[in-house]
Amino acid sequence: MNLPFSTEVKIEKSNFIVDYNTPMLFVGSCFSDNIGGILQRVKFPVMLNPFGVLYNPVSIARSVDFIVRKVMMEEDSLIFQNNLWHSFNFHGSFSGVDKQEVLQRCNDSIVRSHDFLKNAQYLFVTFGTAWVYELARDNQIVSNCHKLPSKEFNRYRLSVDAIVSDWSNLISQLKNFNPQLKLIFTVSPVRHFKDGAHENQLSKSTLMLAIDDLIKLYTETLVAYFPAYEIVNDELRDYRFYASDMVHVSDLGVQFIFERFKESFLSLSTIKCTKDVEGIVVAKEHRFLTDDKMSIKKFGASMLSKIEKLSNNYPYINFKPEYEYFKNLGQNE
Repeated sequence: MNLPFSTEVKIEKSNFIVDYNTPMLFVGSCFSDNIGGILQRVKFPVMLNPFGVLYNPVSIARSVDFIVRKVMMEEDSLIFQNNLWHSFNFHGSFSGVDKQEVLQRCNDSIVRSHDFLKNAQYLFVTFGTAWVYELARDNQIVSNCHKLPSKEFNRYRLSVDAIVSDWSNLISQLKNFNPQLKLIFTVSPVRHFKDGAHENQLSKSTLMLAIDDLIKLYTETLVAYFPAYEIVNDELRDYRFYASDMVHVSDLGVQFIFERFKESFLSLSTIKCTKDVEGIVVAKEHRFLTDDKMSIKKFGASMLSKIEKLSNNYPYINFKPEYEYFKNLGQNE
């Protein structure tokens, strides 16, 4: 007797096919970094979170709008808190002690992502929460509070209509900016338990309803949905798929979701190519247990041969770092 040990989430093969010739921009919560990072590691043309990790739909939409219009940050938009300069539009990873350096990093990222998005084929958007923090003094929804006192913010949950309105305007803007661009939405499986279990569920439901309305508005030829949240909560109920905080998804859980992602968006030939590329990447990460230069050089030569073969089959994949590494492997210093 075959007993089921999980409830499988059925995912149809997507009409949106991803391969090594499709530049992709990932924006949103840390889940965007998780999946986009795996693709980036195996050399897909991917850019990750140019504003850093963002969680709510308004902040994510604003970041994409700034990218499209190439809006530059000004000095007076930065704040000084806890001996660091911050931008309310950027994640804390952009903060720093030098005001001009922070400004430069923010604006450089906007310029790079503008050029990238202009030629991208997919924009992957991961919503994390519908809860937002709004500055009391000017009603601006911030991307990050940067540890300012809570009394300076109003906190509330976005409505479905507000999210749909924001993103409808943005999608129209994106269609003019890059007519080939398609959008794939996900809802982060990371639960925001600091909001409370019930409030988290209301938040996630709000995000899902908003995405569903956007798909209905723009049809499945422009907007799609990938059920990452459902996979984690229905298929991966075991706590081994969670990190030690029991909230974030573990590396094993992320890898499982990525396997389902591949089934939906990658062709069989691209999946095979991904495995071949991963073999090269893993080999470069290998740490030798021997000092025998001859055996190390032999290993490097075999990898150069594999790279040459892959480069002939996939000339658009950049193996230059790996080629240089294996070329110099075992050489005398």
